[in-house]
Amino acid sequence: MKKLQVLILILSLSFLALQMACKEQVIQADLPDLPDNPYDTIRYNNDGSLIVNVDTQGFLGLHSYVLKTKCGQPACHDGAFEPDFRTPLSSYSTTVYHPVLKQYNHGQFEYRVIPYDTAGSWLHERITTNDPVLGRMPLYDTLAEWQIDLINNWIVNGARDIFGNSPSAPNAEPAPFGLVAYLNDVNGMRLDTLRRQITVPMPLPDNSVIDIWYGLYDDMTLPSDFKLAEVKFSFEPFNFDQAISKNLIIEKTPHMAPSYIGLAPYYLHVKINSSEFQKKKTYYMRLYVQDADHSYATEIPENGVAPYLYLFFSFKIV
Repeated sequence: MKKLQVLILILSLSFLALQMACKEQVIQADLPDLPDNPYDTIRYNNDGSLIVNVDTQGFLGLHSYVLKTKCGQPACHDGAFEPDFRTPLSSYSTTVYHPVLKQYNHGQFEYRVIPYDTAGSWLHERITTNDPVLGRMPLYDTLAEWQIDLINNWIVNGARDIFGNSPSAPNAEPAPFGLVAYLNDVNGMRLDTLRRQITVPMPLPDNSVIDIWYGLYDDMTLPSDFKLAEVKFSFEPFNFDQAISKNLIIEKTPHMAPSYIGLAPYYLHVKINSSEFQKKKTYYMRLYVQDADHSYATEIPENGVAPYLYLFFSFKIV
C-alpha cells in the first residue's frame, strides 16, 4: 500500500513539474506613456446620446449651454440657415473665420468670429448691439450676462476648438470667374460670345491680333506682388510640358466686378497673334498664377475639374 501511495505522489509531482515547465514565460517591459486620446473619455447613453464632461469655458460648453439651447432652435440656426448651431462641428465651422454673408452696417465685418478680437467679430456685435433696426440676437430671448461673457471670453482666448486649438486665418488661392476675348483690343469686336455654348472651343479668326482677358479672384495682393502669371497654350488638354507660354499682365480694377467673400477681382490679359497657331486645331489654355501668400503656382483649370472647364478655356482658329 505504501508503495502505491509513493508512486501516486511521484506521478503527481512529475505532472506538476511538467505543467510548470510548459507555462509561457511572461516578460514585463516598461512601455512609454501614450498621448491622451480625447475620444477615450466619450461615453454613450442608452439612446445613443453622448455622455461627456463638458468644460463650461471651452467650446463644448459654449455649444451645450448657449449656442444649441438658445440659438439652434427650430426655424432659427438649426440648419435652416447659417450659422448652423446643431452640432459643435457645424457651429465652429460656420462661425470662426467664416465670411459674413449678410450684414447691416455696409461690410464693416469680414468674419463672424475672429480669434482674439471681439470688436472685429460679427457674432459679438449681434449679441450685444443696441441698434433698434438690426436687433439683438437671439431675437425675443436675450442672452444672460454670463452667457455673453462666455462667448466673449471664448473669442478673447483665441476661439479655440474642442481640442484647444486656435485656428489660423484662411488664405484662398486665386480662383477664376470669367473669360473674354476681343479682336485687337477692348474696343474691338467681342469674340468669346461667338461660340454657340461654353462647352465648345472659342472660334478665333486667322491672322489676327487677339486680346484675351481672364477674370480672377484673390485676396488683397498688389499686382506687382504676384510671383508668377503666365498662360500656356497646348493642343493636349492635360499636357502642357511643350506648350506655348506667354506672360500675363495683371490689373486690379475693383469697380468692374463685385468683391466676393473678402476677395478682390483682378484681370489678367495677354495679346496673341492667331497666325502662331494651327488652323482647325483646338488649343487648351491653362493659367499659372502665384500670389504673394503661396509658395506654389495655382493652375487654372487644374487636372480633375469638371470636363466642360477644359473646353471653356479653349479656342480654335477658324
